[in-house]
Amino acid sequence: MQLILKRSVVAVAATLVVPAVLAQQAPAPQPSQTVYITGSNLKRADKEGTSPVQVVTAQDIKDTGAQTVQDLMRFVPAIGSDSNYDSTDGGFSRGVSTASLRGLSSTSTLILLNGRRMSPSAYADPNDGNSTLYDLNSIPVSALDRVEILKDGASAVYGSDAIGGVINFITKSNYQGLEFGARASANDDGEFARRGFTAAWGKGDLDTDGYNVFFTADVSKRDRTALRDATDIAFEQYQQLNGRFATPYGSQISQHPTFYRESSPGSRNFGVTRANAADRLRTTLSCDPSQQLVGTTQMGFPATSVWVDRTFCNFDATRFLEAQSEGKDAVVMSRGVLKIGNNARAFAEVAYARSERQYTGTPITIGQSSTNNFTATGVAEPFQAILEIGHPDNPFPNARASVGYRFANLRGGNEVINESTRVLVGAEGEFRGWTWDTGLLWNRSEKEDTYYDRLYLPTLRKLNTGTSLAQLAADPTIAQDVANTGRASILQWDAKASTQFGQLPGGAMGLALGVEVRREKIELDPTPALASGQIFGLVNSIIDGERNVKSAFVELRTPILKNLELDFAGRADKYPDIKTNYVPKVGAKWTVADGLAFRGTYAKGFRAPALVQVTPGGSQVFLRDLFDRRRCEADERTPKPGATEVDCAKSAAGTGGANPDLVPEKSRSYSLGLIYSPTSSLDFLVEYFRIRKEGEVVQGSAFEAIKNEDRFPQNVVRDTNPANFVTDASGNPIPNTGPLLMVKLPWENQGATEVRGIDFEVRHRARLGEWGGLSTKLNGTYMTHYSLSQHAGDIEHNLVGGNAGLYDWNLSSGIDLPRLKFNLASTWTRGDHAVNASVNYVGTVSLKRYVNADTVYDQAFCHYGTAKPGDAEPNRNATVPLYEDYYPDCKIARWVTFGLGYTYTGFKNLTLNVNVQNLFDKRAPYDPGEGITTSFLPDPGYNQGLHNNYGRYFTVSARYAF
Repeated sequence: MQLILKRSVVAVAATLVVPAVLAQQAPAPQPSQTVYITGSNLKRADKEGTSPVQVVTAQDIKDTGAQTVQDLMRFVPAIGSDSNYDSTDGGFSRGVSTASLRGLSSTSTLILLNGRRMSPSAYADPNDGNSTLYDLNSIPVSALDRVEILKDGASAVYGSDAIGGVINFITKSNYQGLEFGARASANDDGEFARRGFTAAWGKGDLDTDGYNVFFTADVSKRDRTALRDATDIAFEQYQQLNGRFATPYGSQISQHPTFYRESSPGSRNFGVTRANAADRLRTTLSCDPSQQLVGTTQMGFPATSVWVDRTFCNFDATRFLEAQSEGKDAVVMSRGVLKIGNNARAFAEVAYARSERQYTGTPITIGQSSTNNFTATGVAEPFQAILEIGHPDNPFPNARASVGYRFANLRGGNEVINESTRVLVGAEGEFRGWTWDTGLLWNRSEKEDTYYDRLYLPTLRKLNTGTSLAQLAADPTIAQDVANTGRASILQWDAKASTQFGQLPGGAMGLALGVEVRREKIELDPTPALASGQIFGLVNSIIDGERNVKSAFVELRTPILKNLELDFAGRADKYPDIKTNYVPKVGAKWTVADGLAFRGTYAKGFRAPALVQVTPGGSQVFLRDLFDRRRCEADERTPKPGATEVDCAKSAAGTGGANPDLVPEKSRSYSLGLIYSPTSSLDFLVEYFRIRKEGEVVQGSAFEAIKNEDRFPQNVVRDTNPANFVTDASGNPIPNTGPLLMVKLPWENQGATEVRGIDFEVRHRARLGEWGGLSTKLNGTYMTHYSLSQHAGDIEHNLVGGNAGLYDWNLSSGIDLPRLKFNLASTWTRGDHAVNASVNYVGTVSLKRYVNADTVYDQAFCHYGTAKPGDAEPNRNATVPLYEDYYPDCKIARWVTFGLGYTYTGFKNLTLNVNVQNLFDKRAPYDPGEGITTSFLPDPGYNQGLHNNYGRYFTVSARYAF
């Protein structure tokens, strides 16, 4: 028996439905072809090289029912839960979708289009792992021929950002004919609806006509789904435990103002507690009686809140929350290839993509606390509503007042438009035994992020000089739309050549050489009013940077024996002001016997600091829900004397900035695989992986700054007015305990991440005679280790199976780490009919706390629920007091869903397909960490990185080819 190492063994469509064509009766063996595969610049006859590469075919994509690349990536077990999703407002990354391999962040996952880099989107997201965002929305599923996923460190071949691996999206080519397609999808409640139309045209055969021109266009639209209508989650628990949608409550801040009395003349302290609310709080009940509510803990208020048992006018903020925003997408792509003589070809690619997202939001409010404002270079004068004695709205005759008020006549929300233009020209061919390829690429991304009706400070400040709230709300200058724009681009020239030479016992050696020169640019411009500090409570993103990157690489294949191959690769990259980085990679493949082979790789890698991290400027941040240790008790909910409950979930300014002393992140990766094909119809693959990256570039966290304020007081800025300090038992002010104003967050090289695990696949094909064929595949990832250290030298714990920041309370990361994810899929084909079925599994996630840095608890305890005397620490999250009554094992439950699809090709030129995902309508498991917050962010009640809230979801599509 000859060795059978089929493409499907490693190039697997992980978690994707098996292509129907592979289930048909096997054709006669075809001659082997020499091809390129992602992860190497060397041609090879055997697609199973030394590195693990997964291939997702066009048929796989169709069988998943995925309409977007974002949805497609959810079916890949190697994708982590820390990807970005554009279904709801994602803050600094709103409007983009990304992928994160191995949970190592999107910045460590390089995205390629037809083998060449994409330009990062025009964002400066200060959140960890988001400094480089490759937007998947610019790639239409309908244009894809396949997706190749290299699940191994690849910096030695592709350079920076490839620490976690590479995802190469490859579009159709050499297409001839004309076809149109249409698709529609929604769940069984008619929610999460999407519609799309695609067209493709191609002319010319490269071999016979000497040219081919291909053009494709795809347009799609998705409808808005309100969060209250997304009931395919553990909705009852969401209501009972978090209070979301359990009552009519939306917000106690409405167009009917609430007034707060100043504690003492000139203090600017308008905080109110239950003890003094009778004297210092006045609510306005001018709303319709049907809108008047009495506050309860069921609404999400802590028991200490002044709103418990108090009547107020409700504002229905929940109607603005959404589970899926409205969106539109349009993509046009074309490719042309022209033969030049017998051994050369010229090619060109042009692509344009546009995505538009409309995010709804509540009308803006002002409150009694001071709000920080920003200029392009720092912090502007804060605003605090202060109504002097005698102000027409001040209800206190002998004291100043502040006010909580919602400008309900204004519009909230955002519109985000991302556009991408890509032009590539180049040539390829053969010359004297060398295969060569060169190209000039220009890729530009543009963003326009518009905030609707933001308060204009020069008008808003009139409130403090006697203008009434009614007059202010009616003033046409009170608000304006704020449009922040950005542009990012790469201009790249590359050239590579490969050849075979010499002769070893296993055959000729292979050699590849290449160079690359790239110019990266990014510009972010706030609107002038925002840059000058005239917009209330909105941060700036401003940056103007560029740099040149020069690279050279080499690859060598040495078939030392007929059954032993060694591959070597190395790459040098030069970034400005950074020492040249050189990283190597070595791989080996040993064919032990027919049908049995081992392979493995070792590689070093690097990720250069992103351009936004080494260029002055970047994004300022508005920090929410900060726990102030100096002003609140250890239970995180009770203010100390002189403080208020606001201090226990504080909002404050955050400022970062470039750090020219940053150095690249470094990594080491290992893989070891077994490929076993005992028969021509059965394949097994087991692949062990280990990746460790160190010196991660992250922005210092507010959690860390506040925790370590005694050691680094310069990173925390407080109100210095002694009247606002907390007091000791004798009523004396305690120095340096004023309210938080700002936290400084410089970029730093910190800590490390290490991930280990096993990828596995079992694939079987069966001939059923006149009953057609059956193909079955099991594919998944079992994670054995995931550890984080925020600073070099910190103790590292294995966090697998839990939430990182809960398992180790010392960590600020909130990534969920299920141990096991897999897909089992079968396809049966007979004639014009094909039926595919699948099972998708996502493992559990513990929400218990086990350690705090080097302190290991004698008994782990649940982070959510009612505090118990045996808890190792007294700071449970008590916003979900009954959590353990419903979930005594303190876990996000496993999620098992089934899919079913049918394809019919019996009509001439017409293909019809229907697909049902989550056939049995399994609801997304409840996650208390994604529950209600006092700021009414669109928390969905489930983890969208692991699960979806679609429920039973139908997709119908038709394609007609002329």
